[in-house]
Amino acid sequence: MDFFELLKLSVSNLFSYKVRSFLTMLGIIIGIAAVILMSSLGAGIKENITGDLNKLGVSNFEISIDTSPGQTYKTDDLLTSKDIEKIKSIEGVEAVTPTSSTFARISVNDNTKMFQGTGVTEDYFKISDYTVLKGRKFLPSEYRKDGKYVMIDHITAEELYPGENPIGKKLTLNFRKNSQTVTVVGVYKNPYASLGGGTEGMPGMGLLPNNYLNHINGNEQDKYTELQVKATDANDMNRVMEAVKKSLETRGSDPDIYNVSSTSQGLDEFNNILNMLSLFISGVAAISLFVGGIGVMNIMLVSVTERIREVGLRKAIGAKTVHILVQFLIEAIILTFFGGIIGAIIGYLLALLIGIFVGATPILSPVVVFVCIFVSTMIGLVFGVYPAKKAAALEPMEALRVD
Repeated sequence: MDFFELLKLSVSNLFSYKVRSFLTMLGIIIGIAAVILMSSLGAGIKENITGDLNKLGVSNFEISIDTSPGQTYKTDDLLTSKDIEKIKSIEGVEAVTPTSSTFARISVNDNTKMFQGTGVTEDYFKISDYTVLKGRKFLPSEYRKDGKYVMIDHITAEELYPGENPIGKKLTLNFRKNSQTVTVVGVYKNPYASLGGGTEGMPGMGLLPNNYLNHINGNEQDKYTELQVKATDANDMNRVMEAVKKSLETRGSDPDIYNVSSTSQGLDEFNNILNMLSLFISGVAAISLFVGGIGVMNIMLVSVTERIREVGLRKAIGAKTVHILVQFLIEAIILTFFGGIIGAIIGYLLALLIGIFVGATPILSPVVVFVCIFVSTMIGLVFGVYPAKKAAALEPMEALRVD
């Protein structure tokens, strides 16, 4: 009896006992579905959370003055436009922008909330890849000290102008010493919106021309404690950071006062935490695969008991022990292989359904699917060996005597 005859016989037998075959597959289906659901949904949520944050710069780094206790700096140590131009001339540097911010209260009609404004230059948008949802970015002519324009995030826009288009609207910024009226020219996607409830109660976010913000803050000398830098190539960032450090050493200040650090380090740590969490959840889900394997062995043992007379009759007419062994193994492998495929499909469909409610698109990894189906098939092989050996070891006369 060749392999294909055994395969045909195994398939025919499985279809003869449809309910038993389905119950055998059920544990594997649930196990694989759980793993696929957790892994794909976890990957989708991770991408949803970190995707917008990564747009803020995986090839960016920051230059800042050390303001820790015990460290002092002079006015001459502050970074200036001259330093910005010098850093921009370094090979591998794509953009440099100062970092400045201010707080104010904003009011529109009866809506009032805190507002955090960030001063931006044209290079800022090369460093931080904001998604503009409405309107536009600042025009080159608007980056001046009397450029009374603002871009606000979409959450602030919805809170201040519910159901309205905020473009062209006037917005009042109430600072400690005075009030300024600015015009909304753009609405951008809040990069922290993916964190869900994490933005609740936070100040509104907005972007202002840096020269205008300096004018409001009284920073007419154009001096900064922080600069953001973007490397042309993320893979070359370490070399560029070293070149920037050497450049700062030539400005006459104590070089130890300047910190040059990657802004993506926090994101890397956050990604590691999410990866560990996804791995843990998938591991817990994978336990159900082991339970499913036990179920396969139990059902196959029941199958051996039910088919003792069939096995005895086949051995009596010449079937070899190895044929009985291979047939039962084929049945177990078929059940777990197709159970794995069905489980993968069901798991991904459930992930898509849940993704609709949580606002995340599941990401199905072909590697995870392959590993799950391979593991489920191996479960059929491993847990099917004992029942198959038990069936193959039956003596024909003893089996035929069973009522």
